[in-house]
Amino acid sequence: MVKNQCVIRIQSAYPHLSEKEKIIADYILNYPEETIHSSINQVSARLNVADATVFRFCRRLEFKGFQEMKIVLASDIAHNDRIEESKSRFRDDESMHLAEKVFQDNIRTLENTFQILNSGSFKKAIECLSRSEKIAFFGSGGSHMIAQDAHRKFVRCGVMTYAPSDGEFQMLSVSQLTGRDAAVFISYSAADKQLLQVVKAAKAKGCPTIGVTGFMKSALSEVVDISLHTVSVPTDFRPESSVARAAQMTLIDALFVNVMKTRQKKQLHPIRQVADWMVQG
Repeated sequence: MVKNQCVIRIQSAYPHLSEKEKIIADYILNYPEETIHSSINQVSARLNVADATVFRFCRRLEFKGFQEMKIVLASDIAHNDRIEESKSRFRDDESMHLAEKVFQDNIRTLENTFQILNSGSFKKAIECLSRSEKIAFFGSGGSHMIAQDAHRKFVRCGVMTYAPSDGEFQMLSVSQLTGRDAAVFISYSAADKQLLQVVKAAKAKGCPTIGVTGFMKSALSEVVDISLHTVSVPTDFRPESSVARAAQMTLIDALFVNVMKTRQKKQLHPIRQVADWMVQG
């Protein structure tokens, strides 16, 4: 059973849940033990919501029903208990203890993101990018640096890419896209109205669109053709969006390696150049 799958899904979907769904989510997150030992009728009675509302909440998280959600939640609890039992090696060294925590938070972010990575969507994104003549990377807020990094990776290997920075230039760049290209939109919050306008403009040009967002259900994930998600863990001093950048960059890396491999097989890209890039980093 995949660890923390239930908690991750709830946290990822939370900002876009209805008020009643948030009540259910809060109860599950605050009282996981009670939840796994309760029936759907007992939970709905406690929260004063209909059984159907709880069932729809489970389906919104892509579970078959309440029972499957409970099984995965029980696995989450067991996994978290094992984490609590593990001792830090640096309890008496504050600076190293904090450093250890930062590393562990980033590791958990990467692990959690991989756990919710939809293989079907991931493969579609690879196919889309592999056959594209041009790839445009658009980033919102702090995610713009991820778009720039993606552009540098692909362009160094001979793929025609660009990553326009400001909103006006992004709209101008979209006008140059066609159905033979691809546009990748990166935003943790997935709520940037200007970025959503750029997505709609790209779709109007017939250009396939890929979204990388921090939420399973969001305005961005609902409008793009292919949606990929990252997750992050709450931390002290660092906002979740900042922690999520490690997952965004790693997800782009995973796409990049697969796209280069596909182009290599189809002789769309010189093998030597890819190998040189791998060595240079």
